[in-house]
Amino acid sequence: MEFVLLVGLVFGIIVYRRRAEGRRVDVGLMARRLFEFGFLFGLISATAVGATGVLAVLFDALSDGRGGGPEESAMWLSLVIVAGAALLGMALWLRRRFRSSDAEAESGGWSFYLSAVDLVSSGVLVGSAIQVIGWLIDGWSFNSGAQAALPVWFVVSVVHWRLPGTRRPIHLLFASGAALVGMAISTAVIVEHLLRWTYEGVMPDPLTFGYRYMGDTSWANSWDGLRGSIGPLVAFGIAWWWFWWRNARRSDRSPERDAYVLVVGVLGGLAATVVAAAGSLYTVLSWVILESAREGSAVEHFDVLSIFATLLVIGLALWAYHRTEVPHAVARQAGGRDEVARLYDHLEAGVGLVASTVGLAVLIGIVLHKVMPAPDDWDRAVGELLVLALTMLAVGVPIWNRAWHRIQAHAGSVPEESSAVRRVYLFAVFGVTGLVVLGSILAMVYMVLFGLLDGSLDVESVATFRIPLALIGATAGISVYHGRVLRSGLTSVPASSRPSLRTVTVVGPAASALLSAIGEVPGVRVVHHLRLDVTEPVEADPVDVLDVVRAGADDMVVVVAGDGSIQVIPVAG
Repeated sequence: MEFVLLVGLVFGIIVYRRRAEGRRVDVGLMARRLFEFGFLFGLISATAVGATGVLAVLFDALSDGRGGGPEESAMWLSLVIVAGAALLGMALWLRRRFRSSDAEAESGGWSFYLSAVDLVSSGVLVGSAIQVIGWLIDGWSFNSGAQAALPVWFVVSVVHWRLPGTRRPIHLLFASGAALVGMAISTAVIVEHLLRWTYEGVMPDPLTFGYRYMGDTSWANSWDGLRGSIGPLVAFGIAWWWFWWRNARRSDRSPERDAYVLVVGVLGGLAATVVAAAGSLYTVLSWVILESAREGSAVEHFDVLSIFATLLVIGLALWAYHRTEVPHAVARQAGGRDEVARLYDHLEAGVGLVASTVGLAVLIGIVLHKVMPAPDDWDRAVGELLVLALTMLAVGVPIWNRAWHRIQAHAGSVPEESSAVRRVYLFAVFGVTGLVVLGSILAMVYMVLFGLLDGSLDVESVATFRIPLALIGATAGISVYHGRVLRSGLTSVPASSRPSLRTVTVVGPAASALLSAIGEVPGVRVVHHLRLDVTEPVEADPVDVLDVVRAGADDMVVVVAGDGSIQVIPVAG
C-alpha cells in the first residue's frame, strides 16, 4: 500500500510539473530525481535522529551521571556512522552533478526536497524549543531529547537554507499559516489568563466555583499559570517571523499568497471578530432580557466575557494586520482596484450577510411562533431565541452595510460590473437564497399534500410551516435585491465596451516571471511555446512588455531570445 501511495505521489508531481511549465519533460529524469532526493531526505533524517540520540545520551550522562544503556548508545551511534557515511558519499556525488548543470537546482524534485526538509526541521525545532523554554522558566521535567534536537536540527535547517535552488511559495505559506495558528492560540491563552486574573481580582468576592485561582489572585499565583504558555508563543512567533515576515511576505504577488492573506488572515480574523462580538452581545442581552440568566450571580454570569474579549483581541489583530497586506499583495493598488481588493470587500459582505440572514430568520420565526396556531403542549418561551436574533442582527448588519457601501461605490464602471468576483458573489447569493425559497415552498406543498392524502392534516402540521415561512421571509427579499443588482450590472455595461479576451503567445525559454506578469493583465490569455534552441532559463524584464500589452487591443506574439531581449509582434486574431 505504501509503495502504491509513493508511486501515486511521484506521478502527481510529474503531471503537475508538466502542466505548470506547459512543455514536454523527461519523465524518467523527473522520476530519478524524485527517488534520488527522497533517498537523500531519508539519509538526512536518519543521521539527524542518530546525532540527536547521541547528544541526548551525553546530556543524560552530564545531568544524572547515568546516560543511556549500551544498547541505546549502540543504536544511535550506528545510525550516525552508517547513515552519515552514506549521506557524505551521496552529498559529494550530487555536488558534482549540481556543479555540472544548473538544471538540477531548478528541478521540481529538488524544490520538493528543500520544502520537505524545511517543514520537518522547523516542526522539530518548534516542538523542542517549547520543551526547553518550559524547562527553563516553568519547571518542566528535563527532556534530553529536546535539548539535543535543537542544535542538530538547527544545523540541518541552516545548511539547507544555504543550498542553491528555489523554494515554492506554497510551502512558506503553509508553514506561515501553521505558525500563525500556534502563535494566535498561545497569545489567546496568555491574554485570557490575564483578563481572567484581572476580572477575578476586581470582583468583591471570588468565584464560587474557583476556576483557576481558588480565591488567590496574587500576581505570583497568576504567573505560575501564565509562564507555561510563553514557550509556545516564543517558538511559534520565531517560526512565523522567519517563514512569513522574513520570506513569504516579501515574495511577489501570486494566487497562493493572495489566498493566504485573504482566507487565513482576513477571513479568519473577521470570523473570530464576529464570533467574539456576537458572544459578548449575547451575554449582555441575555442578562437584560432573560430572567433565568439572573438566577445566579452577575460575577459568574459575565465571567465568560474574558473568553470573548480574548477572541475579539486576536480576531481584530489578525483582521487589521492582514488587511494592510491586501494592498501589498497587489503592488499597493498601482493599477487601480483589482480582483483581490474586490474579493476582500465581498468576503466581508458575505460574512455580514450570513449573520444578518440568520438573525432575521430567527426573528421572523419568533413572530410566527407567537401568531400561528400551535398545539397546547408546545412551549412558547422564545427569550433565548430573541436574544440570539438580536445578537446576529446587531453584529451582521453593520459589517454587511460597511462592506456593501464600499462595493456599491464602484458600481456602474465597466471594470467593476464585469468583475468575476462581483459576478460570482451576486450569482451565489441570488442562487442560494432562491434555492432556499424554492425548497421552503416545496416543503410546505409536500406537507399539505401528504396531510391531505394521508388524512393527517391538523393544527400540528400547519404549525410546522413557521420554519419554512421564516426562511422565505428572511431570504426572499435578499434574493430579489441581489437579482436586481445583478441584472442592472449585466445591462449597464454595453457589449461593445466589455473587454474581450486577447491571446498573447510567448515563444521563448522558461521565463516564469514574464509569463506571470502578462497573465495578470485583465482580458489576456497567455500561451507559452518553449524554444528548443535555447535550453537555459533567462531573466526577461517584463516592464516594457507589459506597457505594450496593456496599450494594445490585438493578439500578440512575444519572442524572447536567449540573451533576454524581447520582441512584441501584434498579429491578427
